Amino acid sequence: MGIFSKTSIGVDIGTSSIKIIELEKGKNINLTNYGVLGADYFHGRDIRVREKGSLSIDEPKISQAINSILKEAQIKTKQAYFSIPDFASFFTSFELPQMPENEIPEAVKYEAPRRIPLPISDVVLDWQLIKGGPSKDGKIPLRVLLVAVPNDVIEQYQRVAQAAGLKIQALEAEVFAVMRSLVKYQDKTGVVCLIDIGERSTTINIVSQGILKISHSFDISGEDFNRVLSEALSVDIKKAEIIKRMYGITPEHKSLQNLVKPLASAIVEKTKSIFDEIYLQDKERVGKIILSGGGAILPGFIDYFHDSLDIPMEIANPFLDINYHPTLETALKRLSPSFTIAVGMAQRGL
Repeated sequence: MGIFSKTSIGVDIGTSSIKIIELEKGKNINLTNYGVLGADYFHGRDIRVREKGSLSIDEPKISQAINSILKEAQIKTKQAYFSIPDFASFFTSFELPQMPENEIPEAVKYEAPRRIPLPISDVVLDWQLIKGGPSKDGKIPLRVLLVAVPNDVIEQYQRVAQAAGLKIQALEAEVFAVMRSLVKYQDKTGVVCLIDIGERSTTINIVSQGILKISHSFDISGEDFNRVLSEALSVDIKKAEIIKRMYGITPEHKSLQNLVKPLASAIVEKTKSIFDEIYLQDKERVGKIILSGGGAILPGFIDYFHDSLDIPMEIANPFLDINYHPTLETALKRLSPSFTIAVGMAQRGL
């Protein structure tokens, strides 16, 4: 199938699961296939870990898992779009003096070595202008968002794709896939906060006028909720995960709520501090929050966040503008928040 194919697959390699989405673009965008392999397939082992700030993935196991999903879901497309975890990318923003547009790339190239904690020869750089532009008096500074991905991370994904019989069309930081699948046309005139609560980290992204302004990841995650419940209730991690998914942070189960509430509060406080930052920088206020990741669907979480932040909130639904068979409605409603990245990557191919 050539590069002008109207079919595309997005691949999201998580910490303990792999998700693949196949989309087809005709008159509308249609979901043709999807597949996921979770922790049970990997015997509870992490397939993607962070070691000393870098990414390490179990290449043979991941390639085998991808092959299994492609075969089971009968996915024939070979043109693939892979997401790279945000913690394996470096995000930073900085200001430049006003200058002609054609001089900005050289200025960014000059500034990058001072901003990235790795040799420039060891990374692939990308950037976008997030504030400023041509001005008559030349006094309005520019703000640039700089993204760097280590070469060794890219090489790992290339080997995985090749072993799985896929051809990588693009690699992209997770945050841009999340933006693509969740920030709809009606949101591109305001400020939206995307909070992704994953198994190993939480990422808060501020998107203004359709442009990423802030992306901040920190180590409070679903795994921490499991650990707290496991230790307090003297149960294993798997049982703690079941309890978390059954009861979440609902007030009806006060004793459990009191155990996990400090972690939820920490995410809320971090979110507030980032809201303060965007207001101090640009006098912008967030108008909506979208929760994604496995933590988004826990009972009581969206109510707790709404009560704490008093801002309109919703659970991520990347399938909102995608057609699919009615028999998938129940399954996709449950899976939607965790398929945000895979959908966003598949959309890039369309």
